[in-house]
Amino acid sequence: MQKTAVIPTILIGVFVALSGVSAQDSVKPKSGAASAKKPAAAAEGKGETTSGDKGGARESTYLDVVHAREKALRLKDDNMRDIQLLNALGAVLPEAFDKSESEKLSGEYKEASKLIYRMEYVNAERILRENRENIGKAMGKASEIFRKKTTEMLNQSADRMADLDMAAGTAGTQDAIRMQGLVQKNQHRLSVGYQQLTLASNAEKHRRYAEALSHYRLARLHSLYLMIELAKDDAERNKLRNEYRNELDEKYFKKEEKKEPTAAGAAAPDKKPAGK
Repeated sequence: MQKTAVIPTILIGVFVALSGVSAQDSVKPKSGAASAKKPAAAAEGKGETTSGDKGGARESTYLDVVHAREKALRLKDDNMRDIQLLNALGAVLPEAFDKSESEKLSGEYKEASKLIYRMEYVNAERILRENRENIGKAMGKASEIFRKKTTEMLNQSADRMADLDMAAGTAGTQDAIRMQGLVQKNQHRLSVGYQQLTLASNAEKHRRYAEALSHYRLARLHSLYLMIELAKDDAERNKLRNEYRNELDEKYFKKEEKKEPTAAGAAAPDKKPAGK
């Protein structure tokens, strides 16, 4: 009887022990999962810090420097070419590009150039991009002024030719022949001047300011030549030559028609062979 009573007691003890072990096993995975989450969270935190360092402006990678160098050198050449163009146009028409604007753009360019020679390409590229934007604004302003001034000058020449054409019909024979010859002689130049004006306006609309300014410059040269040729007398011609001295080449002050400026792409007058 005692042996029979002991056996259930032993079985109960074994069952309790097994229950305790299973309970511990069920708890361990939870603690393990929690501990597994901590390294993952730590790894994520490290990943964020690393990406933040890479994305920040504190440090540049090798590829960043290489790309910045290529862009900076290209911008350096482009900006210098356009600054030179603006300075040349400013000498012709100061209201289109004054000295203060020139000094500002040149100062930005010089600062970036120093950084290039110091091999600080990332900062140099950033300054040259800003310089490029300011050059674009200055060119846009200059284009607008050149468009207005050149259009006005060409229209004055067109009106003058219309007056001569009308006057030829009422003048005497010699005067009529002279006026008609003057109109025919300069009609092609007036047409080329308006063509250059149209090309310049189209380029300006598409923000190709360097191209626009080149065409405006050619159109303006044609308009100046027309104004001098169509002047009423020598006194008016001399006055125009002195007024636009900065824009006219020195050889133009000599009354040599063969040396008159011609537009790019325009049909130049036929030249006689040498010796004839």
